[in-house]
Amino acid sequence: MANDLPVTVAPYLIKERWNESPFMQAQGLTAEEIAAGEVALYLRSPTLAQRGAGGPPDAINGGVISYMFDGALGYAIVSAQLPRLEAARLSLATYSQVTMNLDITYLAPAQGESFKAIGRALRAGRGTAFAEGELLNERGDVCATAKGIWRVFWPRQ
Repeated sequence: MANDLPVTVAPYLIKERWNESPFMQAQGLTAEEIAAGEVALYLRSPTLAQRGAGGPPDAINGGVISYMFDGALGYAIVSAQLPRLEAARLSLATYSQVTMNLDITYLAPAQGESFKAIGRALRAGRGTAFAEGELLNERGDVCATAKGIWRVFWPRQ
């Protein structure tokens, strides 16, 4: 049972939880931890349904960018919290968080064949966490930036 696993396997569990979720799979998204508190979320082959709707027909939709940022920044915060969980000998399965605010600045149409949202935890506290990131196309052009605030729910001991 996942709740009984030691915290030291938590990075694997986070990646599996994100990548195996029905939402991530339905959107064609995969996540990779770059370093503690830094995550990349990939959209390698956008579908026709993920493109257009106001911008150029070959650009991915702003809603797609929004859920990419929500996932990348949120995962980065969980990743940053792992040392604190491990120090307190708490299970990752008892930790949760929710997005309170996500502010996105769209800089240019997100055109291309693959995209990467990078999320970095800026501060991950016991009640609130802050993160930022950017969305890049396959050429490395920054198409959008984001910053957000998450409410953190720590397990009771």
